[in-house]
Amino acid sequence: MGHVRITGGIHRSRKIAVDDQPGLRPTSDRLREVLFNWLGHDLTGWQVLDLYAGSGILGFEAASRGAATVTLVDNNRQVIGRLTDHVALLNLDAVDIHQTTAGNFVRNSGKTYNLIFLDPPFDSDEMSQISVIIDPLTQAGTLLYREFGTTQNPEAMDETHWNLIKSKQLGQVKTELWQRK
Repeated sequence: MGHVRITGGIHRSRKIAVDDQPGLRPTSDRLREVLFNWLGHDLTGWQVLDLYAGSGILGFEAASRGAATVTLVDNNRQVIGRLTDHVALLNLDAVDIHQTTAGNFVRNSGKTYNLIFLDPPFDSDEMSQISVIIDPLTQAGTLLYREFGTTQNPEAMDETHWNLIKSKQLGQVKTELWQRK
């Protein structure tokens, strides 16, 4: 078991435990610092979705930085248990957890978000699959963060609906920030 540290907001420097599980790869401190420099450090009032929650660190960062609601989605029961423990430990009333697949959540949610994190396991092809069905969860101005391995080549978002506003490669990881038109 390892730990990751929340890098900003009211829970800055708090560590959360991360189980050693296949495919579970928390976003690094450095990448999260880059991401929240892109987004701004104050997410007060934002509706945030972490569609492949895993460790939950992206969602916990958003909650720590003032997001009004954070929805964590994962299909692994053990991961859901750990997320539930962390929500209680950090007293994060604004965090809602769903145990389901990303595809099922997208098809059944009916809600829109200001910010969506897409960080599926690098050994899957889910980035391309979920990117083409994500639009119902978005509105004009929604930000979409995508994180994937350098060996992956997911299709770009549909540029008739999305603008790529930032991208970066750090080591073996590529990141993109898109905004809905």
